[in-house]
Amino acid sequence: MKKIGLIGGIGPESSIEYYRLIIKGFQEKRNTKDYPELIINSINMTQMLDYVFNNQLDKLVDFLMERINDLEKTGVDYIAIASNTPHIVFDRLAKKSNTPLISIVEATCKEIKDNKINRVGLLGTKSTMTNGFYNNVAEKYGIDVIIPDNDKQDYIHNKYMTELVFNKIVPETKLRLIQIIKELKEKESIEGLILGGTELPLILKQSDFVDIKIFNTTEIHVESIVAKILEN
Repeated sequence: MKKIGLIGGIGPESSIEYYRLIIKGFQEKRNTKDYPELIINSINMTQMLDYVFNNQLDKLVDFLMERINDLEKTGVDYIAIASNTPHIVFDRLAKKSNTPLISIVEATCKEIKDNKINRVGLLGTKSTMTNGFYNNVAEKYGIDVIIPDNDKQDYIHNKYMTELVFNKIVPETKLRLIQIIKELKEKESIEGLILGGTELPLILKQSDFVDIKIFNTTEIHVESIVAKILEN
């Protein structure tokens, strides 16, 4: 059984979900009551996001590499970052790390391709929507990634940072997010939607939509992590 290192705390609510789902997925796959070996380095989300939102990407890389190195000292076999936003520097981290990193973006794009979907919307923080790291990976799989216009990006980002990261679920926000997604469907002919923020599944579910396939990046990432735990 492989040992997993998880960089969490960004945000806390989704990290709790990662922990719960990794254990659940492992036990279901193995048909066991045993638990996987998982080491969580819960980091300072405020500090990390300051680097992201101020475009201090060199400092972000240094900050995350220090946390990756801490996990490497424990002898983990793989490391995953329990958030979409810091994947803005994933390629740089992967080159520096001595331990393989499990990408939420790569796993999600593979899942979209497996579902034979070629055109998806993307919701997340402003950085996730606008920095192109999803587009870069999706392009390899022949997938077009569409984002809302600037005003809607600002609305999504604001609600994400002031409500969802604190597990505050507001019905009016949910209705507005659904409306934004439906407009993407009507205007851009999206077939699917990436919940590109690991707190978004707290407010948006597949049951909210009839004609759009929802890709829950938390669940997809967890499946990849569990697969690595179980690999021979």
